[in-house]
Amino acid sequence: MPTIVRDEALVVGVAVGVAVDPSGRLLVGQRPVGKAYAGQWEFPGGKLEPGETDYQALVREFSEELGLEVLSARPLFSCLHNYPDRKVELHLWQVTDFRGEARGLEGQELRWVSPRDLRSLDFLKGNRSLLGRICVLVSS
Repeated sequence: MPTIVRDEALVVGVAVGVAVDPSGRLLVGQRPVGKAYAGQWEFPGGKLEPGETDYQALVREFSEELGLEVLSARPLFSCLHNYPDRKVELHLWQVTDFRGEARGLEGQELRWVSPRDLRSLDFLKGNRSLLGRICVLVSS
């Protein structure tokens, strides 16, 4: 009898953090050479590890990728995005307080960008479709 693969097994959970500085700018990173979708911009975050909550993944990823300690965050929303090779479930969080100075610890370029300038960057499709919604939520 053939094995049936359920669609849920193909969904990758990803925690995404929207950090805002005191000037109202949002932190974004450019995917480095050697990674899928290199050169495109995204909000920081990464895949959930087995048994990890999306908040735990957010805290871990901010530490590993940016050298930032997340002190508090609030959930914004979750959504599915279909890439040609996989589905990702994005769990977006607004990082409301953090400690440290953001550094690209995985070779990625980082920028603090005003909400009005976000659309000028070449974002990953999964992030690009959410820019308007993110800007409204983090400004409220």
